[in-house]
Amino acid sequence: MKTILSIFKNDVLSIGRRFFALAIMLALCVLPALYAWVNIYANSNPYTNTGNIRIAAASRDEGIVLDDGSRVNMTDEVFEDLKANEKIGWQFPDTPEEAIEGVRSGKYYGAVIFEDNFTYDMYHIDHAISDSKAPMTFYENTKRNAVAAKITETAVSTLKENITTEYLENVFGVVFDDANSTADRIDEIRDANTIEEQLQGLRDTLDAYDRAISSFNSNSDSTRSGIRKAETRLAQARTQGRASVKNAKRDLARAQKTVSELRTAIHSRTDKLKKELKELSSLIDRIKSNPLDKALRKDAVKHANSILNILEELRSLIPDDSKLAVAGAAADTIDNMIDSIKNIRDIIETSGDTNAAQLLLDKMNEFEHSTLVTGLDAMLDTMDRVIKQMSPLVASVSEALDDVDPVLDSADKTVANLDGSMDTLQKQLRTASDKLGDVIKELKNAGDDEKIQMVIDLLNGDPELYSKFFSALVDVQVEEVWHIASYGAAMTPFYSVLALWVGGVMLVSLLKTHVDRKKFPGATDTQCYFGRFLLFCLVGQLQAAVIVLGDIYLLDCAPVHPVMMWLAAAVASFVFVLLIYSLTLSFGDIGKAVVVVVMVLQISGSSGSYPIEILPEIYGKIYRFFPFPYAINAIREGLCGMYKNDIFIYLAQLMLFAVLALAIGLFIRKPFMGINDFVSEKIEESEVL
Repeated sequence: MKTILSIFKNDVLSIGRRFFALAIMLALCVLPALYAWVNIYANSNPYTNTGNIRIAAASRDEGIVLDDGSRVNMTDEVFEDLKANEKIGWQFPDTPEEAIEGVRSGKYYGAVIFEDNFTYDMYHIDHAISDSKAPMTFYENTKRNAVAAKITETAVSTLKENITTEYLENVFGVVFDDANSTADRIDEIRDANTIEEQLQGLRDTLDAYDRAISSFNSNSDSTRSGIRKAETRLAQARTQGRASVKNAKRDLARAQKTVSELRTAIHSRTDKLKKELKELSSLIDRIKSNPLDKALRKDAVKHANSILNILEELRSLIPDDSKLAVAGAAADTIDNMIDSIKNIRDIIETSGDTNAAQLLLDKMNEFEHSTLVTGLDAMLDTMDRVIKQMSPLVASVSEALDDVDPVLDSADKTVANLDGSMDTLQKQLRTASDKLGDVIKELKNAGDDEKIQMVIDLLNGDPELYSKFFSALVDVQVEEVWHIASYGAAMTPFYSVLALWVGGVMLVSLLKTHVDRKKFPGATDTQCYFGRFLLFCLVGQLQAAVIVLGDIYLLDCAPVHPVMMWLAAAVASFVFVLLIYSLTLSFGDIGKAVVVVVMVLQISGSSGSYPIEILPEIYGKIYRFFPFPYAINAIREGLCGMYKNDIFIYLAQLMLFAVLALAIGLFIRKPFMGINDFVSEKIEESEVL
């Protein structure tokens, strides 16, 4: 231990006696923090300047004339709201064509066109329900910038929600205006006789049903006679029916065999499709690394054509005129996959963006896994099930032919029983008619005001209040479970952890990992390892402290538990520096390269910014083997608030990487020391590296 402390003391004194060395060490303490602070500040409010995102709004709507002669155009009201909106740079060209051309040229990020049915549908709900034409069309320029496209989509979605609310207010307002008008008319007329006439009309209807039942009962005798004649005619058709049944059984057997052969053919092609998709995905990955390799692209085009042929073969197995919904869904899926593979082939042939090709291929894999195979199996199962259901039906037809006579006899009896049921229904109708007569009698004895006051009370109401109530039925209240100051504060754990790792990389780039053995000739490898690491650890802890203090006091990230946030950063720095130091000491420049590769993988696959669930599947499998996720989660606990003992669980998981680092630095590196010295010597001989 004395030797370890002596090495550490010598390192500190050596730096303290030299101004430039001390200045470099101070810079090492601050530079990683600057990296974190700049990124956190940039994300503190990413939507501050969205007012510069230009979206055009234009209208083809000329408005409508209401029943009272006034003219209304709902797009005018929408445009007034958009002009007052400073969050998006809404532009108002003179014509829709000018707006659309602006999107094509890149002048606007998008354009919202209000069609000529916008106002009309607002005031005519019956037409709006059946109208196949959308009242708004959104033209989007995804070519110019991907993030801006998402902002424009959000802006248009917000506009749609606002218009929907306004539409509901308008619809319900019209409904309750009509109701009030009805109530006003009743109140003005005060005609009790009108109500009595409606009730009397209902009673007359019941009486008409009564007479209809009496007529049915009187005709039941002739119905029974018709059934008896049918018995004679059906006996003649029985012989012909048995021959038809025999032919139907033969056709069903053939159909069963055809479905079985179709199933085998489809499964063979889907299996081949899966293999071809996998091979094409591998080729695209290789093209990304070797974009100029024409042989790879030629091979990829070959596999794309093979996939296209398989899809076209599968499509030919599905009849276009199939009445099965599952068959139609499978056909649509195959059509979509055919379009995608053609686009992929075009991208590969023209040396286009392989990332776009990979995205299309990933979507095809999703279709193949979740939709295509399932849809085809469902189609085959449905066809098989229908045939199996028909088989017993056909088999029973022969028996049914022999049972026709008993059925007709039963029908004769059913008609007789129906006479009894009709008699019962007739009694009920007569009872209802009598009760309705009593109500009419009571109304005649009541005063006019008493008769209609309830109707007026039911219909009257404030249309504006009713419309706002019904349009706000889907209002949502948001409750924060874990409070966080801003979007930038939410990104603090990720960028702080990334800065700690960058700080460790800078340390091994500027500080020597090997101890001068001339000053400490008796020191062992283990003593040298820990003696120099103490200097690395000290600087790493200073880096962590500066980063956390800046997050809190410069960027106002407002952690719920500042001390726990610092503790998480301190442990993360200790683990990162120890791991980076061990890799560099053990493997030299190769170790530094490994450190950079690990950092790159963790930037994209640590779930620091995007949820791990939406990242490519490979990250979901490997991210738990890297230290970033545990460090980020631990800092989040201090920043947002702690849940039970999660922070200590994350820190314990993080310390497992410290154990790995010690194993590398103390044991694993020993067999490679000779190889490492040899590689370092050869690299120096190059006079370049």
